[in-house]
Amino acid sequence: MKSLLSVMRTLAGLVIGGVSLLVLLLVFRVPLFLLILFMAGSLIVWAVLRSGSERVSTPDGVEISRSDRKYIKQNLRDARRKLKQIRYFQFRLRSFVMWQKISHLYKLARQIIQIVEQQPHKFHQARSFFSAYLDSTLHVLDKYTFLMSQPIRNAEMKETLHKTEQMLGDITAALEQELMQVLSDDVMNLDIELETLRKSIGTARGTEVDMPYTSVSGQDKVYTHEESKR
Repeated sequence: MKSLLSVMRTLAGLVIGGVSLLVLLLVFRVPLFLLILFMAGSLIVWAVLRSGSERVSTPDGVEISRSDRKYIKQNLRDARRKLKQIRYFQFRLRSFVMWQKISHLYKLARQIIQIVEQQPHKFHQARSFFSAYLDSTLHVLDKYTFLMSQPIRNAEMKETLHKTEQMLGDITAALEQELMQVLSDDVMNLDIELETLRKSIGTARGTEVDMPYTSVSGQDKVYTHEESKR
């Protein structure tokens, strides 16, 4: 059906274009070579716009435009590169506590990237992660590892290191929120499926089933589940 509509739109465009050229040629007496140039330019513009707006299916069956798909792929490549840098900084730290914190941060970032790779349409739900949080994380880790590698530390440096550790905690909390945002649709869909299943079982038995059911839409519950898997 969609391919038929696309063909019909193309034919309609060709008919309108042909009529317009005839009007310009016969009524307004526009020189033929100018019409040819105009037609060639119009075809190029039309092809570029069509290639950008043409929609393709993602692995999970959601349609997005080719231009969006290309943009998302580029952001994912950049994110993968930055994720490797986070791992690099992690192994440069000698503090076991900070190593654990960055390990948790790394897992959150990797999970967001993996979800968007599998479901590209969720990229916009994690836009802050790709456009700001990753770069901020790398900047903070770079400065932190540099200061930690110095042989001497005064009170001001220690205070700065402490503030940096707090900032990493804030970034981790922000990534947790981003992950919950990305998972929100899946949580809601699971809630609906569980409720539908509960009602279907009750209907089949001719009575309302008193199944122990608790909504999984709460963000804290979902995140606890994610933590347990790790």
